[in-house]
Amino acid sequence: MLLQVMCLSSTGLRIRAGAGVEALNYPCGGLLPVTVVSAVNGEVLMQAYANREAVERTLETGRAWFYSRSRGKLWMKGETSGNVLEVLEVLVDCDGDSLVYVAVPQGPSCHTGEWSCFHRLLSGSGDMLYRLQWELVREGMRRSRVYVREGVGRDYYLYVVNMLTDNIPPPPPLLVSVMSKLIVREFPPESYDKVVVPEALGLPLGSTVAYLAGRPLAVVRKRWYPVEGVVVDYASGYEAGKYHVYGVEKGERVLIVDDAVSTGGTLVATLEALRRAGVEVVGSAVALSKPQYGWQEALAGERIWRAVDLYVDRGGRIRLVEPRFGWEDSFTVPVIEGREEIESR
Repeated sequence: MLLQVMCLSSTGLRIRAGAGVEALNYPCGGLLPVTVVSAVNGEVLMQAYANREAVERTLETGRAWFYSRSRGKLWMKGETSGNVLEVLEVLVDCDGDSLVYVAVPQGPSCHTGEWSCFHRLLSGSGDMLYRLQWELVREGMRRSRVYVREGVGRDYYLYVVNMLTDNIPPPPPLLVSVMSKLIVREFPPESYDKVVVPEALGLPLGSTVAYLAGRPLAVVRKRWYPVEGVVVDYASGYEAGKYHVYGVEKGERVLIVDDAVSTGGTLVATLEALRRAGVEVVGSAVALSKPQYGWQEALAGERIWRAVDLYVDRGGRIRLVEPRFGWEDSFTVPVIEGREEIESR
């Protein structure tokens, strides 16, 4: 469901006004299956059955009602636990014999205390997303360009213009969805209160992660605003400046998401600012890392998830390594030497 919600076809997501309760079919002895998905992030929360009266009560009350086959009676989700489901939409399938409740959960939906009843992976299926992510990254990174630009504290810095860090070309929605899903799997949403993203190139990925996790997004700014915050100096491989941290409070737990890490300067500065503000950082996730610039030494001991490690030389030779499984690929892309050549094009 997450991939279906995030990766729309070329025709988009179309919801049409449809049949009323009287036109529904009940294929299971007067019952039909109901799947509940979160209106916050599209997550599948639970599956149950409903008869006509349960559907009618759902429409009348705005809360999810079902029919218990084991107890032989109607029941409202949360009637004893308080974890009700506030239903915003009821979607009907093409045959009129199954429903989707789009709901806002007021607590865990599973009787075990898990947020969703679907919190376990079927054995053998866990690595499928990693394989798909790798194939999409390999394909898209072949369209990269290497820009030799002035560095901070070095003669030059090999900046790789690519889909993961620059949206050039724009990455396929499927890749953003898969990558975000894997980050949320690595860092379960219950372990943090907010997602923190340094502006600006990490925002596309960070926004999707925050959406899937159902957590607010706090943006570390490069400009001052007249509100309380923390200021810290930062230096990446090719620029330096000041970061202004807003939107997080002492005692909160956060997940940092960014587009890339190379020298580690930006991430080190962000970690320093957050911890100085009394914020706990549960980990960091980046789309792309460049180990040749030393981030692993600068961030020794930190928990860093990344989709791919990239190595590049001045001749445009790129080597990709998938950090979880060790898959590799190499190819050569065009090189642009300096600002003058870019401006003359």
